[in-house]
Amino acid sequence: MNLKVLGLSLLLFEVSCFTEFEITVPRDTVTGFYSEELILPCTFPVDSSWDLRSTVITWQRGLDVIHSFYYSQDQLDRQDQRYVNRTSLFNQEVAQGNASLKLDKVTLQDAGVYSCSVSTNTGSQKKSFGVKIAAFYSEPRLQFSLLTDGVNLLVTSDGGYPSPTLQWLMENSDITNQTQTHLMQDTHTGLYVVSSWINLTEITNSSLTFILHNKPLGQDIRREIQLYSDEPKDVTSSCSMGSKSGLSDPTILLLIAIKISTSPCFSSLSSSVSFTVLI
Repeated sequence: MNLKVLGLSLLLFEVSCFTEFEITVPRDTVTGFYSEELILPCTFPVDSSWDLRSTVITWQRGLDVIHSFYYSQDQLDRQDQRYVNRTSLFNQEVAQGNASLKLDKVTLQDAGVYSCSVSTNTGSQKKSFGVKIAAFYSEPRLQFSLLTDGVNLLVTSDGGYPSPTLQWLMENSDITNQTQTHLMQDTHTGLYVVSSWINLTEITNSSLTFILHNKPLGQDIRREIQLYSDEPKDVTSSCSMGSKSGLSDPTILLLIAIKISTSPCFSSLSSSVSFTVLI
């Protein structure tokens, strides 16, 4: 046999042996949901010669050991304290090549780069991938304050992460630059509370749209607020409706609130009247 051909054959054989053992982890960053469980996928090849006793599975975040498995069982003596009682493997599926890790009660501090290392009698490899944590924002709450010269609209939503993108529309026009937004981060959880408000001095029959976008989770909250400034025909009736409780429709509440603010019932009002409802 030609020496060049022999050398090429040996090289191909060595490459084939080197790439035969290949573990699989996500190519893209994995997104976890705050306070829920997160599965970190990792699989490895298993053939007829595979031996459980020679299998070592190690999950790390940087130099910190998150979970170890060898001698056919979990080995948690070196586990980082932040992960105590929060991690587990699918032990009954290790024989099928499943080295995935389940992480419970996910927090924002769990974001980072994770490594899965698998070593068996047929080969070994280590691969890494990123993890980010996100949280859904709550159903927004609308607070409208009736002033002597107009109305103040305040929309609040909390419990979300990361910081959202907000937009306000009036009819088809973007009026975001006329609004003010405040972000506050909870000192304990790290989750955001977002408040956005606008002052309107001239109330016209129009529609406002509040939009909150949480990109990592694809969460889009879009709520419409109808504004009316018609003078009520029956002042007594409008005042009576405004005093009723149990009205759940935010559009009706806002309509009634703005109407009664223009009636003699509130002619002596010098401060503001506020209502808070879900939208």
